[in-house]
Amino acid sequence: MMRSMYSGVSGLRAHQMKMDIIGNNIANVNTVGYKGQRVTFQEVFSQTIKGAGSPQTGKGGTNPHQVGLGISLSAIDTFHVRGAVQRTDNNTDLAVNGDGFFILSDSSDYLNRSYTRAGNFSLDEAGNLVSANGFKVLGYMIDKDSNTLKSNLEGIRISKSESIDAKSTTFSDFEGNLDNNISKMGTGNIVINAGNPETVTLPPGTKSWETTYTYTDSLGGQHNLKYTFIRGLKADGTGDGADTEWGVLIQNLETGKFFVGNDSGGAGTAGNHGAAAQASAVVPISFDSNGKLSSAAGYVNGISLKIPGKNGSSNFTVDVDFSELTQFRSDSNASVTTSDGYPQGFLDTFTIGPTGEINGVFTNGQNKVIGRLALAVFKNPAGLEKTTENMYRTSPNSGDPVVGLPGSGGMGSLNPGTLEMSNVDISREFTEMISTQRGFQANSRIITASDEMLQELVNMKR
Repeated sequence: MMRSMYSGVSGLRAHQMKMDIIGNNIANVNTVGYKGQRVTFQEVFSQTIKGAGSPQTGKGGTNPHQVGLGISLSAIDTFHVRGAVQRTDNNTDLAVNGDGFFILSDSSDYLNRSYTRAGNFSLDEAGNLVSANGFKVLGYMIDKDSNTLKSNLEGIRISKSESIDAKSTTFSDFEGNLDNNISKMGTGNIVINAGNPETVTLPPGTKSWETTYTYTDSLGGQHNLKYTFIRGLKADGTGDGADTEWGVLIQNLETGKFFVGNDSGGAGTAGNHGAAAQASAVVPISFDSNGKLSSAAGYVNGISLKIPGKNGSSNFTVDVDFSELTQFRSDSNASVTTSDGYPQGFLDTFTIGPTGEINGVFTNGQNKVIGRLALAVFKNPAGLEKTTENMYRTSPNSGDPVVGLPGSGGMGSLNPGTLEMSNVDISREFTEMISTQRGFQANSRIITASDEMLQELVNMKR
């Protein structure tokens, strides 16, 4: 049989394989995280009919006479080039901006691992972050005791049962203005009337600025305090003070009691940041000529309030700071702007940052990092072996994975709310399809021509 026929057969097989790869690339042109492949050919081997001859005296050398015997596949390469990014605004969709693969596992010990660039993740019923096929996405969770990342890879879990314990308030800072245009309290006294709640009687025509703030005890109980700022009110409860003098009345709306000194419901002891204890319920503050709070003798820039807990919680002390208050000719807006207490809160929503941090937003307004995604990089990503559903596994030529955090150690950062699409170039694939079809057609013509030559040979004897 003629060598050309077998060469044509090998050409048909090779081009058919190339067409299979092209077809798969085109089929996956819209597959999330898909990496296109390329086929290259090589000559199989050549039959040497006559070897090369070395130069002789008076004659030059001769080249070898060799006949090729067809082609075979040289390689099927996977291009790990980043594909285009599609915006989805889904907080569990992620794309890797640079090198790295997400780490997936379907085993309880998380040791059976696969790798993918497809970041179309979602949450299951238990709050596990999973891929489209149910594999858990691995990373590092926060140790609740130490509030640091654990050292072992595990499945990322974002559960609605995640909570933040209540924290007792220890300080609150006032900011804002007390209107310099407000009229002063006239001559007379304030009168605190007994009862539940206690009430205060002010001289007729007295104007004031009131604001309330909610404080939290150790069990998350809420305590509302009302602050009443009265211009011209002196520390002893009498009016007609200087233009720069203000008196502050503080009432615990939970108990209905006014604070006397620093205690609600009884005579207070020193607790007003070093100033003398107040025998009345008035906290005296004063401003200088520049509208700033004054530290002159007899006035305070804050007070420490002893607030009784409720429902089993212990009493707690809050340092109230007035030092940032001003007295200018503009509307009053003084209020507590900074505080550190909050009730218990449960996970409401979450965001994933470029460095893989999963930041939980809780119902009490607090934020907390609850975990961090991990990535893996390889010395030779082209050596990874494709398995199924956009996943890869290690091979002897890929090298072992190097696991780390996004944005560090040469690993790419994350693009939250986006997906990496297929990197298939459809125009190149159609061009390759045309050349492959023509190559297949040409090789089929070799077989046809060789058959006709054999037919002529058979027909030599009639």
